[in-house]
Amino acid sequence: MSISASTVIQDQFRSINKVANWVNGIFILLAILNIIAVISGYAQAELLNRAIGGETITVAEATSNDSRQALIGFGQTALYVIAAIFFLIWIHRAHKNLTSLNVTDLRFTPGWAVGWFFVPIMSLFRPYQVVSEINKASDPNIGAPIDGISWNNVATSPIVGLWWAFFLISNFIGQIALRTILSGEELNDLLTSTNVYMVSDAIDVVGIIITILMVQRISQYQETKYSLVVPKSVVSVA
Repeated sequence: MSISASTVIQDQFRSINKVANWVNGIFILLAILNIIAVISGYAQAELLNRAIGGETITVAEATSNDSRQALIGFGQTALYVIAAIFFLIWIHRAHKNLTSLNVTDLRFTPGWAVGWFFVPIMSLFRPYQVVSEINKASDPNIGAPIDGISWNNVATSPIVGLWWAFFLISNFIGQIALRTILSGEELNDLLTSTNVYMVSDAIDVVGIIITILMVQRISQYQETKYSLVVPKSVVSVA
């Protein structure tokens, strides 16, 4: 009896396009909300500048500003959590697909591909290495379709480096803004925090765009590599 390996591979391979679409859709909403946050932050900065300059701010103005900022902040937090969950699901499935694409010599497992995001200190660089591995191993242009090793000898794609750089920068600036607002008691401190948060939100928008492009690219890589690998793999079973 002859059994095509494509049947086995097809049973293992799971397209990540649907999850990628969810990831990208949520990130698009988050980017839009971050743009709104920048605009709202600018409005708050203007209000604070008026107060610092000695102008009287009405209770209605202050209340409206605080309610708007709180609503936007809540929305951002909720979307970030949802986006993170779907992104990690995408990471797990993308890495799990690699063995189905005849990739060998992998450094990480699907479980640890997600787990390293939560390990203190290591989370500063391991996730970058994980995504770099997924990106290189998924690339259908590296080596022959059945060559599972040559991917390890190529340089990391710039888009992965940009993704991680913007992620780290945004988190660093966000921490500065949070510490400023928690430790400050004056209007000038709140103004500084507002300005820093605006910068963080603006950087996030760029980082989100890069993330969307990266997710789309890797997802398409896997679909293309799958179409190349399956027809070329045939095994026989007596």
